[in-house]
Amino acid sequence: MDIYTIQSGHRSGIYNMALDEALLEHVRHQAEPLLIVRTYRWEVPTLSLGVNQQVRDIRFLLEFYGKHSGCAEPVKAVVRRPTGGRAILHGQDISYSFITNEPAVLRQSLKDSYAMYAGIVRDTLARLALAVNFTDSAGDRDYLRSPVCFETHTSSDLVGEDGKKLTGSAQLRRTGGLLQHGAAFLEPYGISEAQFYQALTESTASTLKQSAQPCPVTLLDNLKPLRLELEALYWKESGEILDSASTINGSHLVPASC
Repeated sequence: MDIYTIQSGHRSGIYNMALDEALLEHVRHQAEPLLIVRTYRWEVPTLSLGVNQQVRDIRFLLEFYGKHSGCAEPVKAVVRRPTGGRAILHGQDISYSFITNEPAVLRQSLKDSYAMYAGIVRDTLARLALAVNFTDSAGDRDYLRSPVCFETHTSSDLVGEDGKKLTGSAQLRRTGGLLQHGAAFLEPYGISEAQFYQALTESTASTLKQSAQPCPVTLLDNLKPLRLELEALYWKESGEILDSASTINGSHLVPASC
């Protein structure tokens, strides 16, 4: 199986979600097994919503992040993810994604494949000298009730020694392909995207016993038309979300720029 890696750096929320989805569409139409591992940051504090999350949650989310952030206007943009899960305020995290068409992985249950990639992230953090553990299942019910991802946890999330949640992720499956992406809040530990990317690359290669190489530039160039098409759709939905929330103290929000 070929393993390709991408370090995207700081990008808009719309670009990040569109590229993840474009990569999923690419791999699921390939005949040979392929895994793409990507890391990325967010240009501005961006609130990402799960694909099925209700717009009515925005009132609570704006109030919540207004009270729990040191910034006067912490949320600068909003985007809906193609995956499920709860809202995340990005900006201080390093995000990552695994995109594959590997038949053996696609035959796994959602829980098992989710746990496999979470295990790679756990090993990544260990390589960065962070002691982390999986949580137990006690928080699963609270997670389902809360619109805020990092205030609760599921049994596959990773927490630090202090019990604080460090990572969370979500998965999307389409015929022939799988996307699992997540966020690791590592800014308090002084870990850069470059360091995380290197450790994630090493952990993935070690776990799967395969070599990894940077993604060919030509692949990303070939995906640009699809990425731009998806960006337009994400932009439209972001605008619709903000229009719906315009009376909920959301006048400072703007769609994440392309």
